[in-house]
Amino acid sequence: EQYSEPLRFQPRAVDPLKDLVAWIGAHLHQDLSVEALARRAHLSPRQFTRRFKAATGQAPATFVEELRLSEAKERLAAPDASIEEVAASLGYGSADVFRRAFERRFRLTPSAFRGRFAARS
Repeated sequence: EQYSEPLRFQPRAVDPLKDLVAWIGAHLHQDLSVEALARRAHLSPRQFTRRFKAATGQAPATFVEELRLSEAKERLAAPDASIEEVAASLGYGSADVFRRAFERRFRLTPSAFRGRFAARS
């Protein structure tokens, strides 16, 4: 995929969320909970969730997870980073949480994904 997930939603985003969408993509390692994002947007969590979903078509947690997992595919392509390092660099609390999210989304473990990608290179 040769497009940027954060930029895909930017034209539909409305203030104060327009800049936040790009900021999220650049800060995947940070706390991106609804509460943290709402503070950053100067909105209540409930108001933030409603506005974010209206602007992007997705709940904040879904949006963040999709960005993190998209980036994970890119980072797993680099053989020098362990799965634990990739998980930590994307803000996952543990490698197990990352593995479960990755497998749920792609129906493949991060190790299997890495093996398939390496086999094609």
